[in-house]
Amino acid sequence: MMKRNRLLRSNSDYVFLGVCGGIAEALLISSFIVRLVFVIVPISPILYLILGALMEKDDSFYRNSVRKKNTFKSALLAFIFTVVVFVVFFNLGLL
Repeated sequence: MMKRNRLLRSNSDYVFLGVCGGIAEALLISSFIVRLVFVIVPISPILYLILGALMEKDDSFYRNSVRKKNTFKSALLAFIFTVVVFVVFFNLGLL
């Protein structure tokens, strides 16, 4: 973990959006503890999504070439997922 003065979403310790990892890095505690708190507190899914939208992503670990590869991979996976959903809905008669 590294110490920083801003609250940012983590790129190195994440499961979904990196909110818990970012909070853990800012507080210098284990991300397991932060995730456990988010699981126990009832309002936490809404809070997690709000924090995920408001917190900036920590880009200090990645170079531009890595980001471009990840963007292409994400776009390709989104396209494949869309095609699969379309085929399934079409075969079920929903389209």
